[in-house]
Amino acid sequence: MFGAAPAGVVCHPRPAAYVVVRAPDGRVAAIRAVAFDGTTRCWLPGGAGEPDESPEATVGREVREELGRAVRLTGRIGDAVQRFYAVSEQRWYEMTAVFFRGEFDGEPIGAGSDELYWVDPTRERDAFFHACHAWAASQVG
Repeated sequence: MFGAAPAGVVCHPRPAAYVVVRAPDGRVAAIRAVAFDGTTRCWLPGGAGEPDESPEATVGREVREELGRAVRLTGRIGDAVQRFYAVSEQRWYEMTAVFFRGEFDGEPIGAGSDELYWVDPTRERDAFFHACHAWAASQVG
């Protein structure tokens, strides 16, 4: 369990799935963007699931959309719950996320909405927007 909402706040459920792709030098694939507070933060590839979509399908769809890449899942890391406030939507979420190990499958298949960034999870742990992403990235060695 990561994050905490203020007492009395209703958190909206949000199923999600993400993948940790590790490079030979130990860095992991991430998406880097400017957060609403003006800081540059990282997210693992993946995101919110669609209704009736499996976590595996969510990761495949999200990685194609974000990075224009196919991904092959090689194992499951585990599940985590992250509570967080989404400034853009002005609401609290309780994200239940499934994390996988994986690798990119071949060359990019198109343009994605985001740029691939490689982050060192041991030295740049605080770069992740969600603490559960830093935890998952640290589980792949």
